[in-house]
Amino acid sequence: MSHGVLALGVTVVCLAGNVWYLPACVDLRAGGDRPHSRRAGAAAVVAGWGCAALTALLLLTPVPLVAVAGVAASGATAVAGLAIGAWLLRGRERREVEACMAAFGHGRGPAPRRSRGPHREAHRQPAGKRAASDPAERER
Repeated sequence: MSHGVLALGVTVVCLAGNVWYLPACVDLRAGGDRPHSRRAGAAAVVAGWGCAALTALLLLTPVPLVAVAGVAASGATAVAGLAIGAWLLRGRERREVEACMAAFGHGRGPAPRRSRGPHREAHRQPAGKRAASDPAERER
């Protein structure tokens, strides 16, 4: 397969990936309005798509495929590192929020139980004893 066909395929994928990298750019531009973990995750997304775009550009030049693969592999390594860092930051932020909520008495308790199943039917009145909601039923 020629370099041009590969470059065209990578370019089409990069253009279709705007649903990921445009919101990530917005998160990065928002700065302090977003949590650190979200900005780190957005940096991983932008780095990944930037690496894909660089790979597409390199495929258009007479660079050996080994060099292009090296650039793609180094970009994937950088993205993995940034994504793991964002994941660790998110865990720390979540623990901080839980500690603050516990300090204010809003700790996570057990979820309220919902009534489901046949025991719920026992609380209903029989059909003859219920008040009719339909006017036609009221006249009977």
